[in-house]
Amino acid sequence: MDKAYKVIGILKWTCFLLGAVMWYFTRDSFGSIIAICLGVAATVSFWLLMRKEETRLIGQNIAMSIREAINETAQIESFIEIKKMKGGIIARVYLINAREMAATVQRAIKNKIDGSIFKKYILVMQMTDMASKDDLASTQRFLNDQLLRQLVGSDDKPDLKAEVKKTDNDEIKDRKES
Repeated sequence: MDKAYKVIGILKWTCFLLGAVMWYFTRDSFGSIIAICLGVAATVSFWLLMRKEETRLIGQNIAMSIREAINETAQIESFIEIKKMKGGIIARVYLINAREMAATVQRAIKNKIDGSIFKKYILVMQMTDMASKDDLASTQRFLNDQLLRQLVGSDDKPDLKAEVKKTDNDEIKDRKES
């Protein structure tokens, strides 16, 4: 995966060559102005295409790293959500009934990501333990609210922190048990 990422990173710079070729072969047929426009369009289109693929590979690699860390630590059912923002990538890990294993999984994920070249692309990492799959929608709303408060409240890039958050259902269960 790292090799594919590096190849795409190098290939995106060939957009200028593609634009020059487009300009060269269209200038006699369409005139200089249209040839320049076509060359610029080819350059920008190829750059954006390669950048989109590069971002997809980064997200895929982060998700694979998280999945490997979870599988190496414990056989826990989980969902991984990768969101792409302009400032970076938001990685979310939803563990289902991890309980005591959540802290161990958190450390394993942090260690795996710290050893990856893709760490610099992660803007925020959120991790939560849910009671069941049915809690996914409410947990996503909770994490969205938390993320919004975190991003609006600070001007700096948030630190890479894997946090274990209790869902509303876990807090209700804790109150009932006491």
